[in-house]
Amino acid sequence: MIAYFIPGVGANETAFSKIGEIGIEKVAIPWIAHEEGDTIESYAQKLIRKYKIGPKDITMGLSFGGLLAQEIAAQLGHREVVLLSSFQSIKHLRGLFQFGLKFGLNNMLPNVRTPIVDEFVALYLNAGSPDSKATIKQMTLDVDHEFMKWCIAQIAVYHNEVNENIIAHNIIGNSDKILKLWKNEHTHIIDGGSHFMVYEKADEITPIIKEIVAEVK
Repeated sequence: MIAYFIPGVGANETAFSKIGEIGIEKVAIPWIAHEEGDTIESYAQKLIRKYKIGPKDITMGLSFGGLLAQEIAAQLGHREVVLLSSFQSIKHLRGLFQFGLKFGLNNMLPNVRTPIVDEFVALYLNAGSPDSKATIKQMTLDVDHEFMKWCIAQIAVYHNEVNENIIAHNIIGNSDKILKLWKNEHTHIIDGGSHFMVYEKADEITPIIKEIVAEVK
């Protein structure tokens, strides 16, 4: 079994660099280029093929990566998936973001990177840690801007129905500026956790993931 970690919008595999040993091999997935006409479903298939994700593996996704993790789990028949500061429905987003996606404000994002957009991303991902602030800044510089816009557009149009055959382990922070504090039967709340808590509070999240993996194996 391999745990595949999928980053979120504006992030890359660096987000998972502080996650410790979890009892199985970890693979933090680098993004691959999307193509015109790609959907979450088709992009998930590309990730499955590219990284050879199998039916006995487990996917773990940060934010938008959680949508992909759930889609991959559904396509491969996985029993469980781990959501890290992620969601199952647009209703789990805070009102500002629901409003923006509903009225297509994401389409007004410029076609080139601008400092104000980078600052906005950093503000909403980060709880204020100087270390994570520098990491987020570097990630926003590294991410492909067109790909980031595609990711946001997919959130707006993706209508995932909760798969009752898949247990979604919801690891969420109570200081997240993007997500409401939504809960399911398998929720782990991280006190003071921001949207980027997978990096900032990796020492708290690692044992939770390790316990989940031990149960799945």
